[in-house]
Amino acid sequence: MAFCKSANRIWNQFFFTGFSGESLGLLRIYIGIGLLFFHTYQFATVLTLNPIGTMYYFVEPIWYFKLLGIQYHIPVLSFAMYIILMGATVSMIAGKNTRTSILVIILCIFYLKGVRDSFSGDVHHRYIIPMQILFLFLLSRCGEVHSRDARPRHIHEGIQEWEASWPIKTMQLYVALFYFWSVIAKVRVSGWVWFAGEGRIQEVLIKRSVRWGVTDQGEVVKNGLSFELAQHPELIQLFGILVLAFELGFPLLLLIKSVKLRLAFIMGVTAFHISSFVLMDVNFLLIPFVYLIFFDLVPIHQWLKSRAWPLFRRGPSIAG
Repeated sequence: MAFCKSANRIWNQFFFTGFSGESLGLLRIYIGIGLLFFHTYQFATVLTLNPIGTMYYFVEPIWYFKLLGIQYHIPVLSFAMYIILMGATVSMIAGKNTRTSILVIILCIFYLKGVRDSFSGDVHHRYIIPMQILFLFLLSRCGEVHSRDARPRHIHEGIQEWEASWPIKTMQLYVALFYFWSVIAKVRVSGWVWFAGEGRIQEVLIKRSVRWGVTDQGEVVKNGLSFELAQHPELIQLFGILVLAFELGFPLLLLIKSVKLRLAFIMGVTAFHISSFVLMDVNFLLIPFVYLIFFDLVPIHQWLKSRAWPLFRRGPSIAG
């Protein structure tokens, strides 16, 4: 009985404390701003197509396109869906018809991601984390604070701490476990050879560096840094050990209370994603915007309002 009470107390302490309604509303705003850039970056290849071009069949449509009977691409529809996606994201940021806007965002992502992946395939599924965050926003009361929806009703005072905390804490837990289980999957599929100096990482480095071809002199056309690193298995093994450590240790971030230590950890993870993009073309370059969920944005927003925004509004000085 004592154990059950203790477990219940820990459960409630983790999921239902720590954040205010203002924190939840600000998180919706800043995640939404990040999504504006993320959407454009993810669907840039689709937007390069001719919007009035010819319709044609997908050779290998993604599984849910097959399920829904979507067999061919309509270029103008992709552009229309992108415009709707961006408009719905702006609406979510403003908190106008918030739940409806989030639902529209999710549906647009499903369509545009299906189009993109039916062309090229998608190994890393870069929308998995943002989609889970959007789903939790959809279930939460995030549209009742710092929003157009809340202004006429003044309902933000009714959001209690537990109502604001559980969506954010669930987001944090999901992201932490996403990284934790990714390293477990690596070990399960490839074994410890993934982290060996002459293992899977070296193989990926070589493949990604020669994918653009080589010159007549035997030099790689692009990404020579990856090819050079592939010649140093000891550095690759060190890189692999660091990946193993941070992915296995990601859940520990949930226990860190110090903002500075959290920031240091997040900066390390961000550096990992940047280096993975540069060396291996693993396109998680913009995913660090989701790490905002690990911070209370209220003091950051207050600092921006009092210190940063006035700098942009200040007019140019006239030299005497």
